[in-house]
Amino acid sequence: MTEENLKQTPGLGENILGVQDMQQNNDTEESCYGKPERYDYTGVQMPENYCYNEELLNEFNELAGKYNLSQKSANELMSMGVKLTQLMGKNYSQTQAEQQRQKTEEYKRTLINDREIGGANFERTMRTANIAYTQFANNEVQKVLAETGLNCHPQVVKMFYDIGRRMQNDTIYGVNIAAAPKENREDILFPTM
Repeated sequence: MTEENLKQTPGLGENILGVQDMQQNNDTEESCYGKPERYDYTGVQMPENYCYNEELLNEFNELAGKYNLSQKSANELMSMGVKLTQLMGKNYSQTQAEQQRQKTEEYKRTLINDREIGGANFERTMRTANIAYTQFANNEVQKVLAETGLNCHPQVVKMFYDIGRRMQNDTIYGVNIAAAPKENREDILFPTM
């Protein structure tokens, strides 16, 4: 039976034999394939301030050319790549934020359980450390310490505690300043006489 006879046969529709579907597949294949002279992605919607990585773009173009992809097909794949990149970036940021939150929580637990400055000494330690923290850490430093969780790191708190303790007593502990030798004015002004 020829294709024309099949179409005329009662009860047999075009869709049963896929005659119409085959024609549509040929049209789709033609629009998917057919490498252009040069790929151009100006039709692909990009996020604001996004710029291509030239090396990766060249690799993508080589791959698209290898598979004889049309500009339309290359644009569709590029759009999907952009979406995947955005999603991966968002997931990475969320993962980093969660890891930072967990690290900060660990710093806090360690700080509270520290034998020297934690436990029963915790409130006193924090009051004393805050004296130095507010005096010496400017807004930018405080912001960095808070963003990284280092404002809760036991060693950083110990440092500010030590400084604050020294400030309260108005003395400098642990620093040996050698006394200047006692000399009279004449010896200083006329050393050779």
